[in-house]
Amino acid sequence: MAPVDLEPSTSVVPALTRGSHILLAAGLTAIAGRSIFRSYLTLPPSSTTRHREPLRRGHVKLFSALALLSGVTAMYYGSTFAWLSYQVWAGERGIELPNSFFGDNGAFRGGEHPGRFQLVRWLNDTPLYKDAFEIVAGKARYFWWGQQASLSTLSWSTFLAIEGKRRKISNLWAFLLLGQLVSLSYGQNLFFVATLLTPVPLPDNVTSLTRSSVPATSSRFARLKSKILLAKPDGWLPHPAFYIMPLLVSLGAVVLTPYSVNSPFFMNIALLFQALPSINILLPYLIPESWGTTHTHPHSAQKTYTTLFRTISSLSALLHLKSTGMALFYSTPSSEYYHPTLLHPLNHEHRSTLDRSSAAIAKLFGAIGEHPAVSAVGYDVLLSGVSIGLWTAIRSLDPTDLLSSSIPFVGGNTASSLVEEAKHEPEEESTMVETSPKKRTRGRPKKAEPLATSNEVRVPKTRRRKQAEPDSAYQPTADESRIEGDEEAMEDDWEAAALAWGLISAGGLGLGSCGVFGAECVAR
Repeated sequence: MAPVDLEPSTSVVPALTRGSHILLAAGLTAIAGRSIFRSYLTLPPSSTTRHREPLRRGHVKLFSALALLSGVTAMYYGSTFAWLSYQVWAGERGIELPNSFFGDNGAFRGGEHPGRFQLVRWLNDTPLYKDAFEIVAGKARYFWWGQQASLSTLSWSTFLAIEGKRRKISNLWAFLLLGQLVSLSYGQNLFFVATLLTPVPLPDNVTSLTRSSVPATSSRFARLKSKILLAKPDGWLPHPAFYIMPLLVSLGAVVLTPYSVNSPFFMNIALLFQALPSINILLPYLIPESWGTTHTHPHSAQKTYTTLFRTISSLSALLHLKSTGMALFYSTPSSEYYHPTLLHPLNHEHRSTLDRSSAAIAKLFGAIGEHPAVSAVGYDVLLSGVSIGLWTAIRSLDPTDLLSSSIPFVGGNTASSLVEEAKHEPEEESTMVETSPKKRTRGRPKKAEPLATSNEVRVPKTRRRKQAEPDSAYQPTADESRIEGDEEAMEDDWEAAALAWGLISAGGLGLGSCGVFGAECVAR
């Protein structure tokens, strides 16, 4: 009888999947860079003035550096987590760890030898993604960091869909996937760069304008895309319910995540949450035009934007409050503990409320350094918060818009309300005509001649003209519509940035990002 092979067959599919993750991230970065470069080539003349040019260049460098820092941070902690996972796997199987790269016991030395890196076997036996998700969701203080990144992804994907479609930035899906495959702050900062280089919507013939510098896709693919994806007119916006429904499902997935750890449904819930944000980008191409509204004036849709971000913010704040309470509860030490000494081996001591609270807060924030998987998420949250605050400063966003987009029942005179008031405000017809006093002559005035005793003479309405027809809605030309929104702040507003960071500190990254992104959508 032939000997039985005790070692199970090893599949290379898991190794190819992990390797494709790296290649896909690099390819998506190239696609996003292509969209950014196309926006740079079509900058309008009004954005290349002596004042705007250095400002924009400095802001682009700032967010490019933040994107690079986010990418390097994600790569470092991702590789650290992978190495820790390999150490655990090798220790369980008695496999010797490498002590160098190409030495006698090197990781990549050819041939079979102790210390050789067993990459295919390790990835075949280890569900790397599942382990990372379960570690972050396994403890309340870990999930406190992970939930903030998840909630902020919802508001950012909504902002990406609204502003990306309005500015006609191509390949929005690449920015969204980079925020999920690499890190949230990485995708955010790249899209901030694209937004800075697209102050006005791109022209419809942007492909032909940039064909010499940016190679376009094949005409066959373009025709197929136009047949599958339904084109919508400018100013068209889906009904808010189509944004709210996937939002509620996403929030339900966030709530179920910590309770489904170590269950067969855990990865299904995690993958469901990763897939739902893409619906916001696909909505304008999937639903018919009758299921939305075409806004003739740019400001008429601002109330919808505010309501949408306020809904996301309210639900995010409730979930953040719940996770904060649970994280502090499980991180708070007991009120009594034993402190053995030489004379009193069972010395009983009591902790004050202040000491217990301080220890719980320190443990909550210290969780960011307890495991590489948590560190990757935690530093992603911090970098995203820093980027959002800096974006608020350089855009000089209105504090009233920040509050109205993040806190219910707080609002001001938005541009949409002012437009409506201006529409319905009647114009009073003046019946008083100012005339100069008549020059007096010698002698008594004639009886038939009225004496002018005032500078104002009331003119009788003897003739009635036909009432003028109401003016039709203003339709800007193509050149005028492209200029709309081409505004830049003269100086940075650090008070607005402080307010944004305050909202993030009080209500979490989800609430703060809703305020900033909602204010940006209504700022034009």
